[in-house]
Amino acid sequence: MQLNLSDNIKKYRKEMGLTQEELAEAFGITIGAVSKWESGSTIPDIMTLIELADFFNISVDVLLGYSISSKSIDDITQKINTLLKEAKYDEAISEADKALIRYPANFKIVLESAKTYNVVTAACAFKKHLNKAIELYESSLRLISQNTDPDIDEFSIRLCIAELKSQHSPEEALEEFKKINYMGIADIHIARILNDLDRFDESMDRFTRVLVSILIKSLQYSSSVAIVLLKTGKKGNLIEARDVLDWCIKLYENTADNNISYLTKMQAVLLILKGMVLSCLGEYENMRLCIDDAYKLALKYDKSPVNGLAGKIRFWHAVADYKPILYDELGAGAVQSIDSLFSQDPNPTSPMPDKITKKMKPAKEYWDEIKNKL
Repeated sequence: MQLNLSDNIKKYRKEMGLTQEELAEAFGITIGAVSKWESGSTIPDIMTLIELADFFNISVDVLLGYSISSKSIDDITQKINTLLKEAKYDEAISEADKALIRYPANFKIVLESAKTYNVVTAACAFKKHLNKAIELYESSLRLISQNTDPDIDEFSIRLCIAELKSQHSPEEALEEFKKINYMGIADIHIARILNDLDRFDESMDRFTRVLVSILIKSLQYSSSVAIVLLKTGKKGNLIEARDVLDWCIKLYENTADNNISYLTKMQAVLLILKGMVLSCLGEYENMRLCIDDAYKLALKYDKSPVNGLAGKIRFWHAVADYKPILYDELGAGAVQSIDSLFSQDPNPTSPMPDKITKKMKPAKEYWDEIKNKL
């Protein structure tokens, strides 16, 4: 361990915007005493150390400048995690409390303790731990500058706080969720709280926004994963690509109604992707049926193209002014989009391998054949 007391007294004094004279006045001592502390020629007595730490709003460990062993911290957090996995909740709480006493200003310890209280609250319905969990999460935010884990950020911690607050203070939780609702990421939580508050119209509006997000992300997921699997050319991966596309197609079929919407265009695109996969699998009859269906939907869409969903799909309960406009890089029309898909125009930097392009050739030839019949 390394002590940096003199440097830390100077550091935290300056962070508070105090001169040596002002710090001396606060403690009823001479400027010379403060100067000696900061030069390292003398050190405060134990009671003054405690008072200084409290004055700077830090722990004595932090003021002294202990370099805590990361192994020690990791061992503690690992032990707490093991106890939680073994459902030894009382022991986990006890270990967390001891760790907090020992390292009250360590971000990893404070956050791990917050998670421990959160888990025990959920697993045992111990409301008595709820406020403690919130308090610890809020403390971790004040220490977040110590964080080195890329999977942890301020948003994820604030999300935990809002979720916990929703259990006893829904109005307060609602405001917390609205503060962190970047790109609608907290809409599902907001919708649930609005429902609990009997604000049903607002709740259904939010649930509709969640539905739109699901539809967009399911398209992005299924098409992207299918293309990755397709590029490998492995039979097992091709079968999986077909299945994941079927999943999204079925989702869209069950969500679309008789109106033309952006889903119509995307169904056609998904069917073409499936046709490409079937071509690589050598299932040419099913490939042709798939492309036939895609062509019918593409023509239907191109007669009256609509790049929105508002009021045109099932389960729509949004407010009148919510009219999401969706778009893609394939092209304005459905037929044009399918042509782009076959030519690989949307992704010229990462084209299909030549061996896959050759296997997809029957699909492209059949598409050109039925398209040119007009």
